Amino acid sequence: ISFNEDGSGTMVTTTDMSGLIALAKMSGQGKDMEKADKAIDTTISLDKMVDSIPELSLEEKALAKKGNLGLNLDMGEEKLVTKLHFPFANAGEIRKLEELSSKVMHETMKKQMGQGGENAPPIPADEMPKGSMEEYFTTTYSKGVIEKKHIAEKYDSVGNDKGMQAMKEMAGEGMPMNTTLIFNLPRPVKKAEGKNVKLSEDKKKVTILSSVDDFFDDVTKLEFR
Repeated sequence: ISFNEDGSGTMVTTTDMSGLIALAKMSGQGKDMEKADKAIDTTISLDKMVDSIPELSLEEKALAKKGNLGLNLDMGEEKLVTKLHFPFANAGEIRKLEELSSKVMHETMKKQMGQGGENAPPIPADEMPKGSMEEYFTTTYSKGVIEKKHIAEKYDSVGNDKGMQAMKEMAGEGMPMNTTLIFNLPRPVKKAEGKNVKLSEDKKKVTILSSVDDFFDDVTKLEFR
């Protein structure tokens, strides 16, 4: 997430889901995967696909039309990487863009992983992780302050969240789910708090590393201010 002096900026989300291809092969679908000669490396303007994404509000459609999606898919190399790029007018749009990104990603995976034509690899939808750590946090952007805190009441019931439990199992089976959050700021940070927070030398770049393991072992590692 990169901010300009006036509070506008860009949000770029890169997701590497290459492990899903290997997971599908391990689950006995290797023969079908070998037949799939699908290799894609392209950038798509989202204004061309907003109407195909279900349940988008008018506001989400307007935001989506400003973004683009990069897709790098190669079955032979077991590679699946997406890159979403959105501009925002102010920090208040960031949360909306995060939710929008999730919907775009879900639709992209559905099309590419099993419903994208006769050559698409048959990875069942139920093998795609559906959990979301972000649902357990509130992130606030106020003047001069960015803060993320976990929602204690919701976190206490995480044991009932099948999606998050599935992510925990996948991480335990050798498919780690790590997140790197980077803020590029127009001015140096005056104060930075958080167990996983790292500052660049000029204090204009803040990097926060987290994982599914951190989420379950010590949720406060994902908090920062």
